[in-house]
Amino acid sequence: VVVESIKLANDRSGDVVVRLYESRGARASARVQLSDGASSVVATDLLERTDTSGVRDCGELVAGVADLRLRPFQLVTLRFTGSHR
Repeated sequence: VVVESIKLANDRSGDVVVRLYESRGARASARVQLSDGASSVVATDLLERTDTSGVRDCGELVAGVADLRLRPFQLVTLRFTGSHR
């Protein structure tokens, strides 16, 4: 699994957006967690809109930690909300 980008959300909320993908053409598992202790994480589409269908497809998103199960070449965008709000 390759982390393609880490950036602040486009809406200037201070949330962190992480985009990653499976690069080898096989199923893969990954765990994504920010070191500053994000309070929650949601899957989004490429425009950073909440994507509830992606949550079921990629794994569990609980308590700021994303445990992912990716299909071959699957792209996932996650939005982490921290305690900065």
